[in-house]
Amino acid sequence: MFGRFRKEKNPGDQSSVDQVRLAIQAMRSGDNARAIEHLTAASGTTDMSVLSDIGAFFLELGRRDRAYGCFQRAADAGNAGAMHNLGVLNKEDGRVDEAERWWRAAADRGNVDTYNSLGNLLRLRGDDAGARRYYLLGAEAGVADSMSNLVTTMLAEGDVAGARRWADKLATSGHPSGQFMRMVVEESERNPRPPKQRQPARSERATPVTVDPFDPLGTAEQLRLQAQSTDDPAVLALAIDTARLAVEASADDQASAAHAHAILCVLLRTAAARTGDEAKLAEAARAGRSAVAAAEASGAGRSRASGALATTLIDLYQRGGDVSVLVEAVVAGRTAASTAEGDDTERAGTIGNLVNALVLLYDARKDSAVIFEAVKHARSAIALAEPSDPRFPPIAISAAQALWQYCVATKTLSAFDEARQLAHAALRALPPGHPNQPAITQFVGMLEQAARALGR
Repeated sequence: MFGRFRKEKNPGDQSSVDQVRLAIQAMRSGDNARAIEHLTAASGTTDMSVLSDIGAFFLELGRRDRAYGCFQRAADAGNAGAMHNLGVLNKEDGRVDEAERWWRAAADRGNVDTYNSLGNLLRLRGDDAGARRYYLLGAEAGVADSMSNLVTTMLAEGDVAGARRWADKLATSGHPSGQFMRMVVEESERNPRPPKQRQPARSERATPVTVDPFDPLGTAEQLRLQAQSTDDPAVLALAIDTARLAVEASADDQASAAHAHAILCVLLRTAAARTGDEAKLAEAARAGRSAVAAAEASGAGRSRASGALATTLIDLYQRGGDVSVLVEAVVAGRTAASTAEGDDTERAGTIGNLVNALVLLYDARKDSAVIFEAVKHARSAIALAEPSDPRFPPIAISAAQALWQYCVATKTLSAFDEARQLAHAALRALPPGHPNQPAITQFVGMLEQAARALGR
């Protein structure tokens, strides 16, 4: 990220070089105070490359203010390495415009390290064409990260041949990420998708899509979060590809396999919901069952795996009406709820999904024991959910439906007011234009009509 000290320096500034070497020795011995003294003495140097290195050492010692000063002075004097480092600091501190300004200046001076950083920043801003240009410059200069990002950029654009070419070059270079990027390309070749439509540059911030070839499981999890927070089909497709690779990479580790299969299950279910592709939903169910099997074998991730399977099976039931699928969803939901950690932030949603499955099973079988169980879990989920939580509306409406069905099953009104209050709370908490708003509004209207008829 930052420049490192180089031994070959301008002999005319030898005293500063010597001070830096003394600072390095002090750092190695753990005497940071002495190191700062030596760096301070050296910072009067007239050699801007030495000054840039001094800034990097100040940063290692936690003196960010002094690092800024060294980088700024060297950058103002035209040192490209300092410009790059100044861009890094500004980006980390949230001054994105300033970071872009310094990175562009460094790139214009041919600083190879800057091409990939600038490409990432431009992709963050939505300038795909600009990002591609700098990734290509970095790739042509032999920068491995630029090659990897160019591969994923080309895949998103539908340029599989170009992606294959750069993945092969990366592999031929001997870099360990080369084989991984080849696998990413091969996965895209097996599952072709329409090219991403180019979007105009945007100023709002977003998280750029990046692939860490050394951590396919961690990358798949990051891409899952991105895919679920954006409607970009290219992000979702890349996330699915990476999750499949994570499944392959974790074959010998049951705990990792459970996690990877659960991620794949969630992503495929998301794809099915967005496209209506029933084959994707069936594949999601298979991935969910594999996640549960691996979790049971390893004892790890059981709640995550079972929860992913349960929600997928609910969707599968609602499309096909097979009650046996719904029974399996309830079993998985019970496992997810019972194995969720007490401090798990997803616990309320996990229990809410079980309530949903139980309400659907009651509708199908009219078994009063099922609705009694649903009410018990509904109250537990509501106790854990805050109205400000984005998951509150589905949790609250599932609870309201369970309480209403309880009233119908028992022919009593003991839970009616509770159901009515939760239904209204769910409606109030929905963001404008939410796709579930019509259904929840209709349910609230039904409860209000019942309340009028009952004189409540």
